[in-house]
Amino acid sequence: MKQVLLIGCGAEIGSILLGMLQPQQDGFKIGAVLTNPVATDPSHPELTPMDGLCARIVLAQPRLLDQVAVEGSSLVICGNRVPVFFGDMQGYPLEMLPGPFGVCIVATAKTHINNRELLERFLSVSDYVVGVAEATSLPGFYPGLIGAPGRFLPVKPRPAGGDRIFALGSCQTNGWQAQLRGLLELAEEAELSTLDFRAMEVDIVHPDTPTGRLGTGSIRAREQDPRNNLRPGFSQVELSMNRLFPSSNNINTISLRTLTMPPGYQLCRFFFSYLCEDGSRLDGARIAASLGRTATRLPKVLRLADRPYGSRGFEQCDAAAVVLPQPVFLRFADDPFNLGSEPAPPVSELILQAYVHNTRGYCRSVIEAIRHLLLEGPPRVFDPVSGAGN
Repeated sequence: MKQVLLIGCGAEIGSILLGMLQPQQDGFKIGAVLTNPVATDPSHPELTPMDGLCARIVLAQPRLLDQVAVEGSSLVICGNRVPVFFGDMQGYPLEMLPGPFGVCIVATAKTHINNRELLERFLSVSDYVVGVAEATSLPGFYPGLIGAPGRFLPVKPRPAGGDRIFALGSCQTNGWQAQLRGLLELAEEAELSTLDFRAMEVDIVHPDTPTGRLGTGSIRAREQDPRNNLRPGFSQVELSMNRLFPSSNNINTISLRTLTMPPGYQLCRFFFSYLCEDGSRLDGARIAASLGRTATRLPKVLRLADRPYGSRGFEQCDAAAVVLPQPVFLRFADDPFNLGSEPAPPVSELILQAYVHNTRGYCRSVIEAIRHLLLEGPPRVFDPVSGAGN
């Protein structure tokens, strides 16, 4: 059984990965956790930092109430024992860890994932290092685009070669790419001869995260009181859009933080020109049907909502994006600007609305990326962005 090192066991990604992973099905296990010491409660002196980790896992996934226990310095989750090491990733003696590992997952902070020198430290105990955020200074290894048709991608993925450190993109990056994957599959299925993306826009309603706070610390969206207060912010998704489509006009217009549980909501607008080899034109029904077939083939990437339930209906869904295919939500205009078809094809607009699960859905994407690294070898990746620094 392949082993993975998890760095960071916070209230969301790290703890949910521990609870979601099923080694026998997923093909690997978390062999160790390295995380900062967890504060204890002076009102309960009998409880230890390990009990704090239990709280993070159970409160993130209450179904695990009776499946999480502490045995010495290890967590036992659904019968799987995971040794825990408390310390700072920047200075912890790596020889103390029970490696070697196939992959090291860095689930701490964006500042760490953007620090290549820090990540390189873990190559001494792991074959690969992956960061669970976007970092344009690193090669991008995007789970939703593994095996995707690349004919119409202006920036092509290339074999990783000697690269061993990758950014997996953010939760919103993965949600947007799942919908992009649907379009790339549509292009192959509809036998498009041309597909030229001109502009892309993403609007996001983002559930609040543990980095938020009650009370107002500053004007930053994450530090304003979330109660009765919609807060305009931003997402890393625009970085990914620009990496893949550098000549397109790409905008993340809003990432509105709100005090709800995942999943959140994403509205994507794709502006593109295209030609079908047989001279036919696309319409909303044809696009929805193609997305449905892609969802059947790639259920961990894309799902279609048979019924437009509210977000709570999709809390346990693992797909990176759940598209609402109903005509009132999925809108396609073949020539919204009345440009006609001469001398070049018109610019069409596709609007997709989808639920994007920023915790469970994203963790499934992370698991699938690691499966690929461990079981299928070096991936195809997108180059770092020129001029992107730490």
